[in-house]
Amino acid sequence: MAIHDSSRRFSQLVEFAVEPHHQTGLVAALAEQAERFTQIYPGFISASVQASEDGYRVLNYVQWRSREACELACRAVGKDELDITDLIKRYQARSVTFGTFHLMHLIESHL
Repeated sequence: MAIHDSSRRFSQLVEFAVEPHHQTGLVAALAEQAERFTQIYPGFISASVQASEDGYRVLNYVQWRSREACELACRAVGKDELDITDLIKRYQARSVTFGTFHLMHLIESHL
């Protein structure tokens, strides 16, 4: 299904490259962060934290109803939230890739 501009969702993806012994801790920290902060803001749809099978990568995916909802939440985040730079240092990420995307086409299961 093609998505119209007025209902276009907005996604943030952050991929961390870490050593396998840091993967579980980073997954837990990102999940806790999403549960404590992200879901309380209007326009939040979902968040997922995914771990690669090889242990070297963690993907944080957050979906919003719009870019504007995401930006409002980012501005409203309290000082108690764990900063991404803290996560990078704590889990010794070798690299971090940031991406933002607009949903253009959606295919859903009808089962």
